[in-house]
Amino acid sequence: MNTEIINFESDALRDNYLGDEFRRQILVYTPDSMTDSYPLMIELAGTNWKPRLHNKFANIVEKLFSQGLKAVIANPNFSTKYNINQYINSPAVGNYEDFIITEIVPYLRERYRTGKTALFGKSSGGFGSYTLAVRHPEVINGFADHFGDSCFFYLYADDFAYTYNMLQKYKKSELIEHLLSKRPTDEEMRALNVFGSSAFYSPDLNDPSGFDLPFDENTGEIKENVWSRWKQLDPVKNVKQNLDALKKLDAVYLDVGDSDEYRLYIGSRSLHNKLLEGGIEHHYEEFHGGHFGNSERYLVSLPYLYDALRVKE
Repeated sequence: MNTEIINFESDALRDNYLGDEFRRQILVYTPDSMTDSYPLMIELAGTNWKPRLHNKFANIVEKLFSQGLKAVIANPNFSTKYNINQYINSPAVGNYEDFIITEIVPYLRERYRTGKTALFGKSSGGFGSYTLAVRHPEVINGFADHFGDSCFFYLYADDFAYTYNMLQKYKKSELIEHLLSKRPTDEEMRALNVFGSSAFYSPDLNDPSGFDLPFDENTGEIKENVWSRWKQLDPVKNVKQNLDALKKLDAVYLDVGDSDEYRLYIGSRSLHNKLLEGGIEHHYEEFHGGHFGNSERYLVSLPYLYDALRVKE
């Protein structure tokens, strides 16, 4: 296995709202021997990204290559100050959809002379993989959505309540500044997750924070005009209108842990059922486990994508 770190300068991320770095590194794994038209597979991760050449993900890629998988696998730096990324364009964060679709994919396809392209990721990365695939089926040929964000009500309810309680002690601007000034605890990440998601799903540059929250800061009541913007992006809510795009894809993969702490088994089951109703061929699987420590699921999904996207001899 060969590894390469590419230093990439992004026009899409230049002058972004958060002031995050527009120069990004892309970690690329390739087999020892290369020929044209290998599939390109891009992981949509983002939390605490570091260019580690010897970690669990690298071990998984090496194992896949040793088993005969031949693809170009890329792990770009998608980090933001919010410690999350939903992989769509937002005036309150940055143009990450453009970064992926109009910059990273064409660049890597030309550099490595790859064939078809797939996106894969867990949680927010699963959401991004589905969302970008259905928005750009002319660019993305398949995706693997590992317990991706869906059925937003179940996913966010507890974090909304936690954030609401925090906002009874601090002003929103003070809480945001506090959370962004240090490494947040796991508990504080619940509020940062709500703020970051709001910046992607309900941006509002007229607000000092750059976004609108989907609930009233004083009472906690859901603000339907904002929440409706979130629901439009929920895969379970928009999958029916995306059936034509899904039919153009070569590979659709979903899985989820049956005890996922964020109740994402509800969203994944719902999405699976709607894909069945829409006649979309796909792989769906529930495994025993929760939300964390599931990188080895890539040992299942990436061979599935590879078999669908590779050039058959």
